[in-house]
Amino acid sequence: MDRDNRRRALVDAGIAITSELSLDVILQKLVTIAAELTDARYAALGVIDRAGTELERFVTHGVTDAERKAIGEPPRGRGILGVLIHDARVLRLDDLTRDPRSVGFPANHPPMRSFLGVPVMTRGVAFGNLYLAEKQGADAFTEEDEEIVTLLAAQAAVAIENARRVERDALRRAVLAQEVERRRLARELHDETGQALTSILLGLAVVERAESLGDARAAAADLRELVVSTLQDVRRLAVELRPSALDDFGLVPALRRLGQTVREGSRLDVQVEARLGDERLEPELETAVYRIVQEALTNAVKHADAHHVSVVLTRKNEMVSVVIEDDGRGFEPAAPRGGGLGLLGMRERVELLDGTLSVESAPGAGTTLLLGLPIR
Repeated sequence: MDRDNRRRALVDAGIAITSELSLDVILQKLVTIAAELTDARYAALGVIDRAGTELERFVTHGVTDAERKAIGEPPRGRGILGVLIHDARVLRLDDLTRDPRSVGFPANHPPMRSFLGVPVMTRGVAFGNLYLAEKQGADAFTEEDEEIVTLLAAQAAVAIENARRVERDALRRAVLAQEVERRRLARELHDETGQALTSILLGLAVVERAESLGDARAAAADLRELVVSTLQDVRRLAVELRPSALDDFGLVPALRRLGQTVREGSRLDVQVEARLGDERLEPELETAVYRIVQEALTNAVKHADAHHVSVVLTRKNEMVSVVIEDDGRGFEPAAPRGGGLGLLGMRERVELLDGTLSVESAPGAGTTLLLGLPIR
């Protein structure tokens, strides 16, 4: 590849990397592109740990799965790899095996001689190092290779920082959502369960002061009803925090249990139909689907004045599709009911899993939620 073509390829590579928001994808693309631009047989990116002393992650290109398995544990940053950890400057060697700082290779490691190491700096701190080895068609990497990879590392640093910012924002939103949910549960515990327990204490005092056995039995019967009601409220809160059925039995039984609980508390008829096969989904997917259906049912009870809700789950072509449909009053999607906080939380969950969520509704026509999540 001549100089002009390499420059054009570098521009295309920069666009390909900076258009990604997934850190995992960015790192894998980076090592692959670096190898292609320099004709390196092997490429790797070592991510430096927070202490700045060793590698916590090692992303490779050119090494097969069988070779990785035969080599064993990934490197932590000894020898030549460690030189760049402690001195974040470009290092180009014609034969790394002759360098006195080299500590050799582990058993079953492919032979490597020519070497080019380039730090990837984000905000003035080394995020990691690009390692290239065994330039094909030449004995050593060139000054032009060094220049190209240095520019690629600078482009990658921007993409890495963007991806990390997206991850931080997602985590911040998740923590905020948890705090909102905790405050809601705290209010319910204080307002409902706390008041119920106070009433039970007062009821016990009535039993103690009863002047006859009949009065005591009547007061005890009232207490029994209050205790049963309070237990139901506590169980409902426990289910909202984390339904044990989801962990023990899976998504579909947990959703059917959820539908039964909603039905008992609101008279809303909830029907769950599933065609997901025998194999369970990943826990992350199951939790997301459960929470979205839970939020949809809550909206149907609080805002939609619905009588019936159907939940249909299907699995096809590495996708999980969920259709949630109610016969409630509907709303204008551009101006969602309840301020739209429920829909916002749903969309954030879906975006974190690279899924899609659409809402179909109109005043007087009910609401349909269409959810699609990829199976990884």
